[in-house]
Amino acid sequence: MAKKDFIASFDLETSNLYADFGVVLCGVVKPWGKAPVVFQQTDVSSDDSEVVKKLVAELDKYTILLAHNGVRFDRPFLNTRATKYGMPILSPRSNIIDPVIVARRHLRMGGNSLENLARYLGTKHQKSKVEGYLWQKATLDGDKDALAAIIKHCIIDVLVLEEVTEMLVPFIGRITEWGSA
Repeated sequence: MAKKDFIASFDLETSNLYADFGVVLCGVVKPWGKAPVVFQQTDVSSDDSEVVKKLVAELDKYTILLAHNGVRFDRPFLNTRATKYGMPILSPRSNIIDPVIVARRHLRMGGNSLENLARYLGTKHQKSKVEGYLWQKATLDGDKDALAAIIKHCIIDVLVLEEVTEMLVPFIGRITEWGSA
């Protein structure tokens, strides 16, 4: 097996919260300290197989993944879609550092959303808002400008995610190529 790159943040934007009747609109993978890479549907449709295939292949290059709510949402959503197409999946045992789990375990805050954590921790990047009508226009009308706004939101999410994770390292422990201590 080829040596894997060490660590990357990732986020998905989907048409809804359930993968059995939703699709992946886009995913952003950000290798630690490097520029984000965007994977997206070119024309939004019910066939998201190409974006799913490319995302799983890219994420498989990393030893450790960072994903806010990635254990309960991002990985299962992506794996559900990949399974539909008979494609390889992200290992259910892959090393994911999930700041929402870290926050629930070690912090006592009014909410553990990425937005709350970023605001409280004072990160340089802050979450953006995407109005509901943009999701409708992107998914129902195929509006490319609306999809571009969603993709921009996803890029900002991985920037925020990397900063929040870096600030939570004292709670995570030492991070090595085998996971966190």
